[in-house]
Amino acid sequence: MSERSVSIPLFLAGLPGKMAAEVATLAAASTDFRLLPQGLTSPVHEGERLALGADWVELIGDDSRASVSLPADTVAVDYTTPDAALDNARWYAEAGVPFVMGTTGFDAAAVRETVSRSEACAVVAPNMAPPIVLLQAAARWLAESFPGALAGAELSVRESHQQGKRDTSGTAKALVASLNALGVGFSVDAIDKVRDPELQRSEIGVPEEHLTGHAFHRYDLSAAAGTVGLVLEHNVLGRRVYAEGTLAAARFLSRQIGSGARGRVFSMEDVLRGG
Repeated sequence: MSERSVSIPLFLAGLPGKMAAEVATLAAASTDFRLLPQGLTSPVHEGERLALGADWVELIGDDSRASVSLPADTVAVDYTTPDAALDNARWYAEAGVPFVMGTTGFDAAAVRETVSRSEACAVVAPNMAPPIVLLQAAARWLAESFPGALAGAELSVRESHQQGKRDTSGTAKALVASLNALGVGFSVDAIDKVRDPELQRSEIGVPEEHLTGHAFHRYDLSAAAGTVGLVLEHNVLGRRVYAEGTLAAARFLSRQIGSGARGRVFSMEDVLRGG
């Protein structure tokens, strides 16, 4: 392990996946974190060693977790799969390790219940990008302040992500929930989920170099019998903004644990409020 000034030991789950690797790369370059020498992976990559800056991380599978020795002040970051996330959350909670859950598509209610019965804390959010989290918060405030104000309006939603993303965008679902509260009748099942690189390139305008890592969203709202049109777009290229938000969440959790918090699940809005 390279010598540097560190404050937070970081355990990563989901390596060598692109999102976990992006977090690891930023963490390795930061004096705020120390990458632990082991990380959680799938059976396909078990036993591999991953170079991250001056550090090396050995990739272990689920059956080797019991042998991992985590420092008391460790924070875990999870970017695995929906199938693995809940089991991983139980492991973190049983070990009393606070964790940032960046994985989507899992049973979030079960994770909250697991954490509430433990000594751990967690940040669980469908989106770790601070600008998008602020947009979601603004949409929810509008919904709470003006319920039903857009009753009768019609909506279409299109979201585009890299081909490997299996689930529908959690960000799109959250925005739709706010629009529903504003009176717009629309089901998340009607969200147009684009995963075809050719369509992303030709129709949506995703740059070639970001076809393997992007998050484009468009919401088209028609009101007053089609005489008013509102369009909202938010587009993310690459993964850096999510990694930055993830590390902000890890710092936040470290402070919360240091202040005595236990058994609590926080959102990214809590992280942003915490500065």
